[in-house]
Amino acid sequence: MSAASIPALMSALALAAAGGATGGAAPAKVEDGTQVSGVVVTAGPPPKVVSTFPADGASAPGGVIVLKIVFDQPMTADAWAYGRAAAGAFPNCLAHPRLLGDGKTFALLCTVAANQSYAVQINPSPVFANAGGRSARPYLLRFATTETATRNMHDALTQAGLTDADEPIMTWNDAGGVSRSPAPDDGPTP
Repeated sequence: MSAASIPALMSALALAAAGGATGGAAPAKVEDGTQVSGVVVTAGPPPKVVSTFPADGASAPGGVIVLKIVFDQPMTADAWAYGRAAAGAFPNCLAHPRLLGDGKTFALLCTVAANQSYAVQINPSPVFANAGGRSARPYLLRFATTETATRNMHDALTQAGLTDADEPIMTWNDAGGVSRSPAPDDGPTP
């Protein structure tokens, strides 16, 4: 489709959606012959974070930690982004969070130092998306750590309200301080 036919396509889409010039019966056509038979609109609000572990503003033990991010609607497993925030230190995390079986919860394996304030920007570049492809709202997670240390994955999962079946398995993918799922044209993740 040529750049010149984009405005015509937009007009045809608007008319088709309103049942205008097409009368709701026949598909609209644009200059290059493309037929527009309807419009798909993603309904409802964008996904948002409804809970985390640690909770925003809460404290958690230092050492091994599983960050848990829960959204209010089913999400896409390969669409995510998290990164540094000026409000605190950044945990040492693996790159790929795992979408758990409920389709709404991501688990991310990290390590954190004791007695430290941390901040993680969830969705700094809008990549987390629901099953319909709608981007989630950005969210800032801030938490502090205590002197107590968690030394193993089982205890870290239990603290996050998860089970051993929810173990996050990931690799690091640093894209300038923001780890995110690859864009369609990025190619495979190393």
